[in-house]
Amino acid sequence: MKRLLLVTSEPEGKESYGHLMIADALNRARVPFWTKAATVRSTSELDAALAIGGIDLVHFVDPSAASFARINRSYPAVGSLFVDSPTLSSRMTDDLDLLDLVLVESEELSSSLKSETLEIGTCLDVDAFSPESNPKPREFLKPFDDEAKMLVSIGTDCDFQELVTELDDEVISDCNFVMMQSNEVQQLFDEPDRIIALLQHSEVLMIAEGNPYHPNLVLHASASGCPTLNCNSEDPREWIEQFVRIHRDWIRAGKVPRFPDENAIENIRKTNGLRAYGHNLAEVYSRF
Repeated sequence: MKRLLLVTSEPEGKESYGHLMIADALNRARVPFWTKAATVRSTSELDAALAIGGIDLVHFVDPSAASFARINRSYPAVGSLFVDSPTLSSRMTDDLDLLDLVLVESEELSSSLKSETLEIGTCLDVDAFSPESNPKPREFLKPFDDEAKMLVSIGTDCDFQELVTELDDEVISDCNFVMMQSNEVQQLFDEPDRIIALLQHSEVLMIAEGNPYHPNLVLHASASGCPTLNCNSEDPREWIEQFVRIHRDWIRAGKVPRFPDENAIENIRKTNGLRAYGHNLAEVYSRF
């Protein structure tokens, strides 16, 4: 069993989601042949851990932490860059470029780096989103919910009137469209449970032009068992037909909520779950 040292600049209790997922995969033995030796939060703690010995690899799990590495280091080191990482300063970029490899959540994050990068994808704790393992009551949505209408989430800051202009008025009146990017709704998203509840209970998540509520929102929806409808087609009839079918199915079901999409949940678990991500990490770590 090889020993990995995690290094972060984040205070305890304020770690990034990406850091927590890496630590959780290690703590739950999801990274074959690797175990977490410790987590350190400063240059002095890093030096002390290395002086004790028995460390096979050092993983800097946020950009600022890469500054803790000595320029003349003699140990292998990798870094991580996530979609929600802070904007890189020139100092952060220089520090990351000194590492042996930087794991990026998406390929777009590689553009500012000169070091070798590898896209490792997103890690999700699927059980936290799944309505089977972590069901959230609809009461969380009380401030903006109407159970007599079909609940529809809109995940981008698009022009709502332009988006629904081709839908029949009868269909529109049957729906409760929740604009996740609106100021009114965002103020209510003060706790993750409410966001998860929205995805678990929405009949569909619509993704149109504009900035998404979260870069991984589509993955979060799939893990919640919520279908996603891409409305960015040049021909709106392509998605309108699908939306009308979803509405028709809701009517035929007696206007009761849909069943969770179990296939979507399991597919995300296989590609982005803790076990899958742990195996991806193990493959990377084995290079050193």
